[in-house]
Amino acid sequence: MSTIEKMSIQGIRSFGPDDGDKQIINFFQPLTLILGPNGTGKTTIIECLKYITTGVLPPGSKGGAFIHDPKIAHEREVKGQVRLQFSDVSGKQCIVQRSMVATQKAKKIETRTLDGVITRRNAAGEKQSINSKCADLDKEMITYLGVAKPVLENVIFCHQEDSNWPLSEGKTLKEKFDAIFASTRYVKALENIKKLKQDQDGTLRLHKQDLQYLKLHKDKAAQLEEDLMELEGRLAASKQSVEEIKTKLDPIEEKLDQIAKRSNEIFKIQTEITKLQSEKKQIEKNAKEIQESIENEFQGSDEALRRELAEFQDRVRERNETLIEYEGNHAELSQQLDKYNKEKSALLLEIGRLEREAEGHAENIEKRDSFIRQYAEEYEFEGFERSDITDEKYKSFLENIRTKLDALINDTKSLKADYEKKEDDLQKKMDELRDTKTKLEQNEKIKRDMVNENQLKIRHINQKLSEVEASAGKLDQLKRELKREEHELQTVESSVSVDVLKEEISELTKEKGKLDSKISELSSEMNVLHLQSSAQAQLDVLKKDRSSKEENIRRLKAKHEDTITYLLGHMPSRNIRGELDAYVSKQSEDVRKSNASLNESRNLLSKREAERKMMADQLKKKEDECKALEERILQVCGSQNFNEGLQIIQQKMTQSQDQRGSLLGAEHFFKKYATDLGKDDPCCPLCHREFDTEQEVRELILELQEKLRMVPAKLQKAEKDLEEFQKKYDDMMQLKPLKENMMTLETLEIPQLKAILKKTVDEIDQLKTNIQDLEEVVEVKENDEAAAKLIQNDIIMMDRYQGEVQELDKKIAAQSSRLAGGDSGRTLQEVITEKEDLQIKVDSMGRQLDHRRQKLSDHMDQVQKLRTSINSMREEKLGIENDLQQRIKFEEDKANLISENEAHNQEIKEASSRIRPLQEKSETLRHEKELLSKEKEEKIEKAKAEVDQVKNNATKVKNINQDIKSYNQSGKADTLERSQARANQIQKKLEKIDMDQKEVTSNIDKLRKDLSTQKIRELDLQNNLSLRNKNREIEKMNAQLLDLNAQLGGLDVSNLERERRKLQKQLDDLTKERHVAEGRQRGFEDQIKAAKKELQSDMYTGAAEKYRNKMIEFRTTEMANGDLQKYYRALDTAIMNYHNLKMAEINKIIRDLWRNTYRGNDIETIEIRSDEDDSASMKTRRTYNYRVVMVKGDTALDMRGRCSAGQKVLASLIIRLALAETFCLNCGILALDEPTTNLDRENIESLARALVDIIKGRSHQRNFQLMIITHDEDFVELLGRSDYVEEFYKVSKNQDGCSQLIRSKVSDLHR
Repeated sequence: MSTIEKMSIQGIRSFGPDDGDKQIINFFQPLTLILGPNGTGKTTIIECLKYITTGVLPPGSKGGAFIHDPKIAHEREVKGQVRLQFSDVSGKQCIVQRSMVATQKAKKIETRTLDGVITRRNAAGEKQSINSKCADLDKEMITYLGVAKPVLENVIFCHQEDSNWPLSEGKTLKEKFDAIFASTRYVKALENIKKLKQDQDGTLRLHKQDLQYLKLHKDKAAQLEEDLMELEGRLAASKQSVEEIKTKLDPIEEKLDQIAKRSNEIFKIQTEITKLQSEKKQIEKNAKEIQESIENEFQGSDEALRRELAEFQDRVRERNETLIEYEGNHAELSQQLDKYNKEKSALLLEIGRLEREAEGHAENIEKRDSFIRQYAEEYEFEGFERSDITDEKYKSFLENIRTKLDALINDTKSLKADYEKKEDDLQKKMDELRDTKTKLEQNEKIKRDMVNENQLKIRHINQKLSEVEASAGKLDQLKRELKREEHELQTVESSVSVDVLKEEISELTKEKGKLDSKISELSSEMNVLHLQSSAQAQLDVLKKDRSSKEENIRRLKAKHEDTITYLLGHMPSRNIRGELDAYVSKQSEDVRKSNASLNESRNLLSKREAERKMMADQLKKKEDECKALEERILQVCGSQNFNEGLQIIQQKMTQSQDQRGSLLGAEHFFKKYATDLGKDDPCCPLCHREFDTEQEVRELILELQEKLRMVPAKLQKAEKDLEEFQKKYDDMMQLKPLKENMMTLETLEIPQLKAILKKTVDEIDQLKTNIQDLEEVVEVKENDEAAAKLIQNDIIMMDRYQGEVQELDKKIAAQSSRLAGGDSGRTLQEVITEKEDLQIKVDSMGRQLDHRRQKLSDHMDQVQKLRTSINSMREEKLGIENDLQQRIKFEEDKANLISENEAHNQEIKEASSRIRPLQEKSETLRHEKELLSKEKEEKIEKAKAEVDQVKNNATKVKNINQDIKSYNQSGKADTLERSQARANQIQKKLEKIDMDQKEVTSNIDKLRKDLSTQKIRELDLQNNLSLRNKNREIEKMNAQLLDLNAQLGGLDVSNLERERRKLQKQLDDLTKERHVAEGRQRGFEDQIKAAKKELQSDMYTGAAEKYRNKMIEFRTTEMANGDLQKYYRALDTAIMNYHNLKMAEINKIIRDLWRNTYRGNDIETIEIRSDEDDSASMKTRRTYNYRVVMVKGDTALDMRGRCSAGQKVLASLIIRLALAETFCLNCGILALDEPTTNLDRENIESLARALVDIIKGRSHQRNFQLMIITHDEDFVELLGRSDYVEEFYKVSKNQDGCSQLIRSKVSDLHR
């Protein structure tokens, strides 16, 4: 973003050429004000800015008018120079300098431009300069400022003479707008397109000539191709004769092929016979080998052999199944073995861990008892020396520790209180010393201040005495000068008669007043005569304007009556705008409050939603936990109730234990009964009845033995059942706490969470309902507010129309009253002639009056100047005389001050001597206090360390005792015993499984050995079957050999050979004839090759393709030409669309500025209209016509020639502001030269407010700079009331007539 910082001007127009005449102006941000009367050189600043940035000289500057005139400077040659310091678009500082020289010749002034220079710093911070010989400074400045040259010339630094260019004639306006819109390069692009199309038209003409020659070549190539086709036809006939010969050869070759086939068949039969004989020999050899390997030849039929083999396979399959069953049992036993081994390993690990914890428990008990005895002995607690440490003794130990801690803490507090008391005593003494010392120091400071003050007074008196001594010698000289000035005053006063001059001025003034009165009467008479002719027409215009505005008011009321009635409840008859503004304000406040309530409800809803989600997560977590517990219990208990299942398991365990005990007892009794029955004369072991026969005894013994044999299996089953029931019981007991947790979750926690969640959900639903209601309320209020704001602009316009109607009523009444006047009886021309004559006399008298007034003023100024000088000398003389009289008093005052200082210095010395001992004593007390504080801190720290040590010891004992208590409560000792018992049970089971596994392994080995023997027998049977199959194959081959020999015996080999020779001779003759035909064929082929070669020459090769390509090129060029015309039109339309877009943007800004600035009611707004010629083509390019129009209602009129001078100035100014806002994105600079020209006071004030609004709106842009040059102090003051400007430059001329710039405060205006 580019900005300008400061500029120096020397030797330009009224700015002097000497170094002392150089003027520098600093440009402020955002506003720079330049004030000065006409002719002082204000506009020269704008001209210099335009010249330094664009190189363009101001209008009318030919002949060296832009440079300071050499004749005025009394020099033959004058150099003019302008330097500008600015920041470019990248923010880098640059300095540009342009210089010109004007040389006075005999009859004219010659000017020449010197080399301009641009200086800027590079990335390394070094200065780099380029001059106009190396680069185009104008282009460089455009690049650095980031804005086009036309914008700089016509918008940013527009000359005052050209400031009204927006209302100039059409051609000039078009040229300026085309330059500002930068449409020139696009116009050049259109011209290039047009030129390119013309070139393409020439290319098309050349393509048409090429097409003619290519067509001849194409036709010749076509003729050659026809000849070629004829040769190819003859070649085809030759080929046909060759084919006929081939047709005759085919039957002969076919017969020869048949003979060859029959010979081949004979060969195949012979080969087949040889193959069958070889295969037969191999099969016989295999059959012999099988015969030798058979041990027992099967004598039955083949069917019996297959049946025997099948039955044998069934027996083998049964043994295999038995083997698989045994192997399955072996695998099951292995799995059980692995299972029990794993359980045993886990138990051993658990036992090891529990044993380590038991050892740690014992160590903790020993450590605790040791610590208690150690600390009891250390702190002298009684009763802990020899006996074991029980829980009562442990509690007693802790009580003693607490007592010890309380005693230590009390001692520490007491110690701290003693030391604090000592510190307070020392501090009181220190405070007393400090107060005494402070009083002495304060007294000393007061005395020193008095001494310093007296010293200053002494220096001041000495200075006065020196001045008096110096003035004593000046008094005589001053008296002589005073006498000379008084004499000169008398001479000047006697040179002019003031009374005579005043009398002449008074007479001329009276006479001029009479003439002015007569002229005023004539003017009134002229106005009356003029009104008589135009008043009626003006009255008609005013009434028509009033009717139009009343119609607008009626139309706006009808348009918005329903809306206003809906919003306000009624249609106000007056002050609609006020009531609507009040409604909008109230509605906005209601919307704000409703939105605040809505946001509060939404925040509360978000909070409740978060609580709901959190409680839902907690509920889901509890339900999942409950479900997981239930699944674990279900895995163990199944579908039955937990308590019932536990009771059933206990019953089954009891039954299994009883059954196991019964089996153990039964085994003992069965053995005893069997032994007793084996004795002589046995009897029944139970009833002791003797048996009738030996057979009954044997049957009973067998029964007992059978039952005794079944006891181990039943005992094993009973033990297994007991183990399973015990495991299940243990699992269920472990699940008992989980069951309790699950019941707590189901009956207490989950219902509570559900109740809280339900309450939260109800609150959320209520909040959602409230939010929905609030949203509806807000929506209704916002819609009402939007509807009110939508019609607000029209209501404002209607209010403005009503005000304008009232103004028009007043004007109509005034105009009507004017029409009521009478007639003077003279013509308007007679009155004008008389008025002109009187005006000439008034002008003559005015010049005489001005001359006498100027003479009187000059005389009075000179007299006043001399009197001022005399009064000044008299005052200076009296002052010197007064000072001489005061010298004695000064000397006395000096002596008094010196004696006072001596007394004060003595007092200061005494105070210093008293302060020093107090300082030493205070330092001693401070040192004692520091030592005491250090001792206190050490002892308190030591006491705290002792307390901490006791606490740590107690904590150590508590931690160890907590570990002991935790171990006792965990029941790990019982768990260790159960684990050890379970390990012994598993070891017994492992031994039994090992025995069973060995038995199963023995059975598997037996079965495998038996299967091996059976496989040998199976192989023997399969060999018998294979031998019989081989014999059958040999018989089948013998039969095939007989058939083949029979086929071979029916063929005549000699006749076949004779027929073959005959056919071979015919084949040779036909082959020779075919060769002759093929020779003719090759001749035709050579001719075809020559024709093709000619066709392949450069002239005829691809003639049709070349013709087609050239035709494609011709057509594509023709199409491209059409596309160029389309692109021409599209680019032309795009330029127009860009113009329309920018114009819409510019017109929007113009409309806002005009409505904010212009205070009249005859023009609603102004616009720039651009019209285009839609009939434009390639030959006649589209043109754009620009015009500025003023809009009133629905009517737009050209502003040029219809507006007043003030409206013209204001319109041009607003258009420049809009163009600057639109096109100066990188350069926010704008200079306004005399913007208040021809504006009335109301519009001047409105313009000032509009400019302040623009500054306020763009003050956030750090590159925005507005420069205003004016002669109107009131306008500067209006702008100065804003917060954006504090200083301004005042332009004036010095005594040599050269312009000078003075920096002043805005606040100093009108003081």
